[in-house]
Parts: sequence; structure tokens; C-alpha cells
Amino acid sequence: MLRWLFAGMVATVLLVAAAAWSLKPEQTIAQVAATKPAIAFAPSLSGTSPDGEIAKGKGDLQLNQALLLRFDYYLATVGERPLAEIIAQIAQDLDRELKPDAAKEAKRILAQYIQFKQALAALANNPALAGQNLETMRLRLAAIQNTRSRFFNRQEITALFAEEDLQHNALLERLAIQQDERLSAAQKAQKQATLDAQLSPAAQQARAALVQHLSLASQIEAAKQAGASTEQLRQIRSQSVGSDAADRLATLDKEEGQWQSKIDTYLAARSHAISTLPPTEQNTAVQKLRDQYFSVQEQKRLGAFE
Repeated sequence: MLRWLFAGMVATVLLVAAAAWSLKPEQTIAQVAATKPAIAFAPSLSGTSPDGEIAKGKGDLQLNQALLLRFDYYLATVGERPLAEIIAQIAQDLDRELKPDAAKEAKRILAQYIQFKQALAALANNPALAGQNLETMRLRLAAIQNTRSRFFNRQEITALFAEEDLQHNALLERLAIQQDERLSAAQKAQKQATLDAQLSPAAQQARAALVQHLSLASQIEAAKQAGASTEQLRQIRSQSVGSDAADRLATLDKEEGQWQSKIDTYLAARSHAISTLPPTEQNTAVQKLRDQYFSVQEQKRLGAFE
């Protein structure tokens, strides 16, 4: 959600990467850099461990943001694994770590959370919420919160999203300070330091990780635009996150490049089919192209590109 809310702002204040919100969020540096060996649920999770401490005591449900982190850890693999298998894997975690009644409650929250995610994906296509100015981002945040209230009661919203709301509001305040032309550089720095002091230790740590991630993303993007080689990109990443994580990020770069190449080829063929065939034949031709270039699971990701 944070990625959609602040999409496109990296170049100005290093808030988030320029991308539309989708059900599959980007991996964090911590996930990529993890070295704990495990049998991965999906290729993108190779070498990582599930996020979020979901239990307290002897299997009671810990209803806070950590539960959503566990959900998102697996939901990040949409497109690699069917949603039904992802839900089953999350349920397996819940059954293993929680008491039966607590696991049942967590599964109810999961079902609501998936519906909420899907509603946000549709919301992201609303042209009235497009744009990168401060007022539009505030409107997007309000839209997210209004959508959220359709799926969760007030108690659940407070437990699950309070920390996220604090981060959203802090980032909007930070952006407002950054854009205030009446303030000098020293005054801006002072106001931002005051905001930092108001954050909880966990929020400060999360912000530091976000800044590191976005700063590295900005450096890599600038290097790519300047024509940097694969080895040069690896060196930049190694200096920031270490050689192991740099190797994993390079692999992700290669996979993303291959995926984008397939998308470009498919879209060109699709456009040609639509422009040259009669309407009665277009749907059949497009589906043949889908089957030619993508697996059944990959086809589920095409909606964001077509």
C-alpha cells in the first residue's frame, strides 16, 4: 500500500520506487540479503525466512502488523504460485504456530485482508487518484483508509494498521516540509529531525531500512540510465548490502529483464492482432498469444500490462 500511495516520488524525496501498487510487492533488502537455507515456497523467496512474529505466549494470536507481514510474505508470490496454494501455505503456518481458535481467527483476518488487497488493486486504476502532488497523495491515503473500513472493524484497524498509518502520516508530513519553499534547508532539517524523534524505535528502524532500500534503488536506476555494466551495478550493490545480496539482486535483475522482454514481445503481437483481425476473431487470437508466451500462472499477472 505504501508503494502505491507514494508511487513515483523516489527522484524527489526517496520515498518509494516508481511503480503502481500491485498484489505482489517488491522484496525488501532484508529478504534478499537473508542467507538462511530453506526449501523455498517460491523461487522469489529462496534464502529467506517468513516475516512476522504472529504468536504470543503459548500459541495465542498476536493481532498487530506482524500478522500482515506474514500474510504479505507469501502473497508476494502471486504469479509464481496459485492464490489457493498461497492461502493453504499461510493456513499451514497459522495451524503450526497458533492454538486452534487463534488459527481460526487469523484465517478469518486473512480472508478479509485478501479481499482488501484486491479492492486496493482496483482502486489503483482510478484516474482521479493518479498524480504525485501532495494533495493527491493525501486523497489516495484517504481512499485506502475508506476502503479498509469496508473489510475491518475499528478494533482490527487499530491493531493491524495503526503503525502503518503513523508511517504514512509521517511521510506525508515529511514531504510537506520538503516542498515548503518558505523554509530554509536548516529549518527543513530541524522539522524533519523533530518528526524522527516522535517515531517509535520500531518505526525509526523501518524508516531507516526504507531509506536504505530506496537510496540503493535510486543509485541503481541512475547507474542504469548512465549505461552501467552488470558488474558495475553489482559493485554498487555490494557496497550497500554485501556481495551475497548483490548476487541475488543481479539474479532478480536478469529475471525481471526476461519477464519484461516477454511482455514487450507479447504486447506487440497482441496489438498487431487487434489492429488487423475482425472483432469476432480478436479474443481467440489474443488467447493463443497468451498461451504461446506465458504459463497459466503467468497469465494471471498480465492484467497489469494489458
